[in-house]
Amino acid sequence: MDPILSCRWNDQDGEWALTVSHNGSGWELLATAPLWSESLPFADPDEVRRLAQALLDLPAEPEPYEFEWQLSRTEFARTENERIHFATFAVGLDPTDGHRPYLAYQSYYQRGQATGLGLEVVCEDPPVDHLRAQAHAFLTRYSGPTRRQR
Repeated sequence: MDPILSCRWNDQDGEWALTVSHNGSGWELLATAPLWSESLPFADPDEVRRLAQALLDLPAEPEPYEFEWQLSRTEFARTENERIHFATFAVGLDPTDGHRPYLAYQSYYQRGQATGLGLEVVCEDPPVDHLRAQAHAFLTRYSGPTRRQR
């Protein structure tokens, strides 16, 4: 995989990460916690560009700011065990905590009429300068057309 944007950190429980990368056939978001990780498709290159721009545009001053993406994948399609794995991923400034920057991922699983919580990974105070450098590199590297020609 070719990581494009990555935020990694450690705490007393172990390593955590949120990474958007190109896996050869598409884009995916990988959320990693010390004992568990999961990945979901991350739309298309235009949405990755939107993410990169959102990181570049993170305000230095406290103000309302948030971009959110909805991710999903159907697993075991058309079987008794079909379930939908979906998540939200957000980049923003937390208005309830002094407008600190964050990256947040929360996933869910739905089987039939039941929905359950999945993995939550929140990076508070991410290394904004590092993320901006990654975003700039991505936008420079992938500056051409992103839609497939038919």
